[in-house]
Amino acid sequence: MEQVIKDYIIQEFMFDQPNAELTDDQLLLADGIIDSLGIFTLIAFIEQQFGLKIGPEDVILENFESVNKIKALIVARQASNQQTA
Repeated sequence: MEQVIKDYIIQEFMFDQPNAELTDDQLLLADGIIDSLGIFTLIAFIEQQFGLKIGPEDVILENFESVNKIKALIVARQASNQQTA
C-alpha cells in the first residue's frame, strides 16, 4: 500500500524531480510536496484506488502529513467499511 501511495505522489506531485525519493515519514505538506488543493487530488486517487469514501470529517491536514498518515487513514476507513458491511 505504501508503495502505491508513494508512486502516485512522485508521479503526480514530484514529476519535475525525476530521481525523487520519498520516505514514509516525509512531511508532504511542510516540505511543499503537496498543497491544500493537492490533497483533493490525492483523495480522489485514494477513493478510486482503494474503493473507499473519504468523508468530510477525514479531510484534515494531519491525515495527509505523510505516507504513513495516509496509510493509517486508509486502514481506518477499510476497517470502518468492513464493520458497516
